[in-house]
Amino acid sequence: MKEISRFRKFLLMVLFLVTQLGTVLAQQSMDAVLPPDPSVKIGKLPNGLTYYIRSNKMPENKVELRLVINAGSINEDDDQLGLAHMAEHMAFNGTKNFKKNEIVSFLQDIGVGFGNDLNAYTSFDETVYMLPIPTDKPGNLEKGFQVLEDWAHQVTYLDEDIETERAIILEESRLGKGAQDRMMRQIYPALFAGSKYAVRLPIGSEQVIKSFKPDVIRRFYKDWYRPNLMAVLVVGDVEPAMAEQLIRKHFEGLKNPANERKRETVKIPGYLKEEAIVVTDKEATGYSITLNYPISSAEEDKTVGGYRRNLVRQLFSSMLNQRLQELAQQANPPFVGAGAGYGAFVRGHENFRAVAVVGTGDIKKGLEALTTELERVNKFGFTASELDRAKKSMLSSMERSYNNRDKTESQVWVDEYVRNFLTGETIPGIEKEFALVKELVPGISLEELNATVKNALAKVHWQKTINWYMLPVLNQMQTPVYLHQLICWQS
Repeated sequence: MKEISRFRKFLLMVLFLVTQLGTVLAQQSMDAVLPPDPSVKIGKLPNGLTYYIRSNKMPENKVELRLVINAGSINEDDDQLGLAHMAEHMAFNGTKNFKKNEIVSFLQDIGVGFGNDLNAYTSFDETVYMLPIPTDKPGNLEKGFQVLEDWAHQVTYLDEDIETERAIILEESRLGKGAQDRMMRQIYPALFAGSKYAVRLPIGSEQVIKSFKPDVIRRFYKDWYRPNLMAVLVVGDVEPAMAEQLIRKHFEGLKNPANERKRETVKIPGYLKEEAIVVTDKEATGYSITLNYPISSAEEDKTVGGYRRNLVRQLFSSMLNQRLQELAQQANPPFVGAGAGYGAFVRGHENFRAVAVVGTGDIKKGLEALTTELERVNKFGFTASELDRAKKSMLSSMERSYNNRDKTESQVWVDEYVRNFLTGETIPGIEKEFALVKELVPGISLEELNATVKNALAKVHWQKTINWYMLPVLNQMQTPVYLHQLICWQS
């Protein structure tokens, strides 16, 4: 009997150690850093330029090229407001190897349409040039790399070209890209109040654009278009060895300035008050409502645990959006459509936000329906059946992506690598992601999910928000012609 008792004690001890070891292993697994997809080659030249190369034959005879500059309007000096955006425009106005309009003419000759295929954009934090090259004719790819190199360090910035572009930028600023763009220009300063972002909108200052001296924009180009702030991406129907050879040929000779300026990181402070903003535009066609929660700092978590936390958030958004969709499908719906989730206005920050599009309907009814559903989720959480459906949907979606992995077009991959360079977004590859989702999703509990809900929504006092802030603003509205965007935040 004593031997049996000793054996039982030994067995219990072994079971305890195995359990503890399992817990430690699980913790180590959650802390494991996700490596990048082995299908993409990531390298760095001696001058600091980063490059990404992936061979992909969807579609055949086409290569997606990108030149990414880790600098945007946030890096402008006070006398350069709007010149990050104008520098992007100037890349198409003449370079060392392509005189004015020659880049566009060459690309149109090989089937690349300006605006639809060839394009670029400037935001607060980056500037990205997009160049898709058909490779069915010899020499196209080499010339495409020459275009990229010229953009990187050989834009001419002739005085006459600057003067011509000055008028174009002013007209673009006046007209904007549409009602939504013009309204967001009014909203951003309030969203980013207290930070440099509030005074660094990419469209810039009309006064600066009108009056700056040519050397001011040349200074921006010299300071920020440098190899250690650049990435070159090559994804498509190309041999990786050839792509790397072309990268080295065209970019190893670039040099960083002797006294380079520091690439600053800007933080957005917490909101000190709630505020409601009504914005209208003569070209807007309906009402919309946006509720913005506090913006907070958010660094990319590259671990398995970080990936799992993102899955929990995705499930939360999926279930909330399903409820909002059901409201929109009622016989007399409070809004045409609505959605909610986490997002980022600028790099290194995020917030939770909810949006409802009311059309020309009752904006008060739409606002109350949106806030009521958010409060219901905050108080009572979700049900087990909702979570089960959301899990099945997530697993099914990932399985479809995995099964179609050989049909993924190059543009999808290259956009993912742009985000990896700029924000550190993980790129483990579809095979690894499919395995992770299958492993992690079943273990996400309802309690954990509802705790995420509480963390996102618990600080909001809905009655105070609606009655004290929203209704007085809504009473100012006289006509349904214009779109009215409402922004509300909590300190």
